[in-house]
Amino acid sequence: MRELLLIFNLKAHTFLKKIFEWKLETVAKDISSLLIFGGFAVGVFILSRTVTLYLLQEAHIGQFLFHRFLSMLLYVFFITVNLGNMIVSYATLYRSQEVNFLMALPLTHQKIFLIKFVDNFFYSSTTLSLIGFAVLLGYGSCFDMPWYFYFFTMFFIMVPFMLIAGILAVLVLMSLIKIAARIGVRWLLAILALVYLSAIYLYFRIVNPIELVQSVMRFFPNVNQYFGHLDPPFVKYLPNHWVTEFLYWSVTGSPERGIPYFMILFLTMLGLVVVAGIVAYRYYFESWVLASDASSMLPEQKRKPLFQFFLLGKEWLFRPQTESVLRRDFWLFFREPSQWLHMLLMILLMMIFLVSIGSLDLQEVRPFLLTISVMIVFLFDGFLIASIALRFVFPLISLEGDAFWIVRSAPVSLHRLYWQKFTMAAIGIVPIALILSLFSISMLRGHTIVLLVTGIVSTLVAFSLVALNLSAGTFFAMFNERNPIRIASSQGASLTFLLSMVYLTLVIAILIGPLGKFYQLLIARGVATAEWIYFPLASIAILSVLVIWLSSTAGLRAIHKDF
Repeated sequence: MRELLLIFNLKAHTFLKKIFEWKLETVAKDISSLLIFGGFAVGVFILSRTVTLYLLQEAHIGQFLFHRFLSMLLYVFFITVNLGNMIVSYATLYRSQEVNFLMALPLTHQKIFLIKFVDNFFYSSTTLSLIGFAVLLGYGSCFDMPWYFYFFTMFFIMVPFMLIAGILAVLVLMSLIKIAARIGVRWLLAILALVYLSAIYLYFRIVNPIELVQSVMRFFPNVNQYFGHLDPPFVKYLPNHWVTEFLYWSVTGSPERGIPYFMILFLTMLGLVVVAGIVAYRYYFESWVLASDASSMLPEQKRKPLFQFFLLGKEWLFRPQTESVLRRDFWLFFREPSQWLHMLLMILLMMIFLVSIGSLDLQEVRPFLLTISVMIVFLFDGFLIASIALRFVFPLISLEGDAFWIVRSAPVSLHRLYWQKFTMAAIGIVPIALILSLFSISMLRGHTIVLLVTGIVSTLVAFSLVALNLSAGTFFAMFNERNPIRIASSQGASLTFLLSMVYLTLVIAILIGPLGKFYQLLIARGVATAEWIYFPLASIAILSVLVIWLSSTAGLRAIHKDF
């Protein structure tokens, strides 16, 4: 126990020293972080309150139906946290230099596992917790809940909920590493994708939100009754259902009926903690050895490398300096398991999102709800693209590492190097953004004009997010950090992600009004012209060009600063 307290105390001192370091650059960064985080939290609070009030007071969907929609969102949130923790845990528990150091100390493997799991959970969940608290404040303010409701819900409901997702992620990860050593990574990823896609698809197929709405609306205006008999039996065993049941009974004035759901949630978390400790004691070191030996998860026979035209030493199409940079970045990505595994899991998350959208049927709805549905889907598309850009574009300059002096002393223009990285990142991300947008909107039975607009806007958004993340990654470069996941989870990365969300919010604000009028005319008359697209497209284009120009200017200045 003394060893654990010593290490946690050291980590706390290191964290506080970084926060309270009295340097002009650090103070300016902390103040800007506070302003951006605070502004974003206020925006999330206003959005949460506005949406809650509209659905309850304007749309009159009733508290039961509202909380069932909330349960569906929490299910997607649970899967997202689970996948995110699985990705970050791989880097934290298995690829970290600190783990290699701790393994050489007289510490049990169980204690090392606990240290890194706590480190991983707080490192990966802090931003989500702040956003979740802002959402909770907006939600609770609509029901005039007392102060202790927020405290209890945040620390005794939402934290256990996220811990369950995180612990399950780690348990699954240890199992996957052992299985990968036997069947190979390719088969493992195929099985993993099938399991998660099936979980999302079957959930929305069985829950069937459209049928649920129709069933509840038959009792209109008595929609505030409790319609628990409409819930499929299996949802009663899901953590998101326990959370929403606690919230429902708390805001309807019967908190004592929510206590059993709190107890189930809390006891499940404690049970998983015990299981994780037992599994870590038995299998963590063994799985760490397997993960350290990357060849154990590859097929035995030797294969010719794919993408042979990218092999170093072969002649290609560009100048030698350009070719060397492009090929080096390409192979650094594909020879690091945490990089391409993370990319595959991000693609899996996008597939899960598309499957969940495909399970909905929005053919006969009101113009406003159809507009909101399209905008929410488009915003989530942007969220995924921003996450990919943050994870893979933000660390590009930092991954040059301590050897960046070699690049700076070589006959390579830093200006050209910056634009090469921008081009490579854009080639990878822009097609993903375009395909994701077109597929997701088309699954909502989007009109051809809407598909055209969202396709153009998605392209502009992708270029802007690439420029913003590359610039911020250059400005907040961490050359002494070798782990790209930790770089993408740093304070500078969090600020960049919030700026990306602000940009996406502005895009949505520009687009939502004209799109709503388009759907009104389309449903009322059956025909609508394309004249409405000119103003929003022009406005978003100007905004995006401004973001790209400002970001690139700042990034080019940052890359020339002293190393």
